[in-house]
Amino acid sequence: MQRKIITLALALLTVVFSSTAVSAAEVDLLNKIGHKIEQHAVIRAEFTQTKQMQALKRPLITTGKLTYSRSYGVLWQILQPYNISYVLGEDKIIEIDANGLRKERSFRDVPGLAQVGRVFRAILGANVSALNTYFEVTAQGDTDKWKLALIPRQQQLLKSLSLIELSGGQFVETIIITEASGDTATLRFRKTLGATDLIDTELQLFSTPTASLKTTP
Repeated sequence: MQRKIITLALALLTVVFSSTAVSAAEVDLLNKIGHKIEQHAVIRAEFTQTKQMQALKRPLITTGKLTYSRSYGVLWQILQPYNISYVLGEDKIIEIDANGLRKERSFRDVPGLAQVGRVFRAILGANVSALNTYFEVTAQGDTDKWKLALIPRQQQLLKSLSLIELSGGQFVETIIITEASGDTATLRFRKTLGATDLIDTELQLFSTPTASLKTTP
């Protein structure tokens, strides 16, 4: 469950969307948002995720940081209440535990998660045609204050996901994910900054194949 929410969330920190169903004004807004995003090769943010499950009275809260690299993918680091990181790359998913041990899986081993991963890389890479394959999108507002709603087109995604709602300005600030089960996850991003390059520790997490590397808070 946690991995599913992580994967859904880390796909949507920065985004550009298009759909044949949206109006010309919506397409214009989405393209302008995408133009902003494409200016940054690297994006970093801190996040708080509040997971509300029907089976639990109290929400589950996790905090951490996210790093997006146009070249390498997404690094999602949970720091509290436990320490674990996920690297969502071009052809594999890597899980890194608190001791730095890495578990690698090919997309062939996890086809469901692989499909979600491809969707998210398309979003982060501003691949409009790929996104149009997976989502119906509505948009409102302007580039300073906007809201988006995404409804999955494909049955495979609809099995786990009903709706994604986003709001923001220069970057995505809030994401509300509604699962098919009725559970929700609200993500709030802060201290979001664009950059041109990864720092050394981030680059190591993205690229080192050994199991000896430890994550850093």
